[in-house]
Amino acid sequence: MNDAQARLADQLATDLARVLGTGIVVEAIDIEGDGPAVITVACLVDGQARQVLGTGDSVVTAMGHVIRVAAELRLAGSFWHIVGPA
Repeated sequence: MNDAQARLADQLATDLARVLGTGIVVEAIDIEGDGPAVITVACLVDGQARQVLGTGDSVVTAMGHVIRVAAELRLAGSFWHIVGPA
């Protein structure tokens, strides 16, 4: 990962922390390619290891994809806490 990708990874980790909220830890971010780009995020969600994969024509597009998938994870987790077994 070059310096620009490292700075993007830091910004993505900050953005993901806002989207995912408390109880979710980003363990690693890997950015491959400039276009098309693949971003892989390893994280813990409700005590379970998860991998979020984002792809796009550019790194920025792939970052947006990762954030949308992370938001879906957060929503699914919150929904399960509401309607899941006690």
